[in-house]
Amino acid sequence: MKNNYAKKKIWLTSIAVVTAISLMSGCGSKKNNEEAAGGDASGTPATGTATTAKTNKPLQKVTFAYAGGTCEAPIYTAIEQGFFKEEGLDVELVQQDFETLKSGISSGKVDATVGNFAWFKPIEQGLDVKLTGGLHAGCIQLVTPSSSGITSIKELKGKTVGVDVIGGGPQITLSIALKENGLDPEKDVQWRAYPAQQLSTAADKGEIQAFIVWDPAGQQAIDEKNYVSLLNTAHDDPFMSGYCCYSVISGKVAEEDPEKAAAITRALLKAAEWVGNNPQGAAEIETNKKYVSADVATNQALLASYTWKPGVKAAQDSAKFFIKNQKELGILDSSTDENELFDRLFYEAIPDYNGR
Repeated sequence: MKNNYAKKKIWLTSIAVVTAISLMSGCGSKKNNEEAAGGDASGTPATGTATTAKTNKPLQKVTFAYAGGTCEAPIYTAIEQGFFKEEGLDVELVQQDFETLKSGISSGKVDATVGNFAWFKPIEQGLDVKLTGGLHAGCIQLVTPSSSGITSIKELKGKTVGVDVIGGGPQITLSIALKENGLDPEKDVQWRAYPAQQLSTAADKGEIQAFIVWDPAGQQAIDEKNYVSLLNTAHDDPFMSGYCCYSVISGKVAEEDPEKAAAITRALLKAAEWVGNNPQGAAEIETNKKYVSADVATNQALLASYTWKPGVKAAQDSAKFFIKNQKELGILDSSTDENELFDRLFYEAIPDYNGR
């Protein structure tokens, strides 16, 4: 397949939201009502009324989109452990692919989601969404079959690398890493896109020599097929020092309801902190409630490996890092003012989280 990296139209139309299953079809719905909120990690529901315990006021309706990835644990935890309800929110959870989500959040039909730095190009182009905080580092892995003989990123020169979608977070991540290792992401590797769960099959057939993808697909290849990890954003700099996943709200919420924006942000950051302290419980929620198509052991190992450091100030620094690097890679336009774009994409719903 011809190298698609340099083709600007592909970058402009194929940006992916953080997800382990990037080609998810259809749209499901889960309701965070009085039965679901406050349920424990085993899935046992708690009863209650649709009011917040803090003020006894009716809960505000919020539509929250998700994709089905391990790294979206803060969403599932905020529902099942009652963090949304504590903040006065009654969440309707809808499963959407990126194109559906992009339309929904830009129109205000979707209030919030968890997103990543691949959102920055659509925001540059006018998509009205806002980052409000950082959740964790991790959830993207670059792997290769042990039989490939590849042991470092530099050895990818001249190789074909698989991604779940052209222009998504994993491709952006590896492009940054390639550049830091003296390689040209446009000239020195070929890119091919496959559905996430077909990437290891493509590698087994020799169609690609490595692939980079959202969890859990990369970890499953390591555990089940003895693949080798070449890059793990949970452990490798410069990525472990920042964030892969952020709390994201619609521009409409930011403009019309700052209180709701703050409540959404606090709930997600609280949930992220809980996940970091309780990866086993979070993994049980993901698997037992069927949010993620991976077993408890896989989800637990992944969640425990991430760097959980929910924050606002640190998230701002991380966003600036990805803006700078995407501009250098040609993903963002050369004429884009980095400071103006940052001001447009980051909304300070709360000033910090535990000082971060």
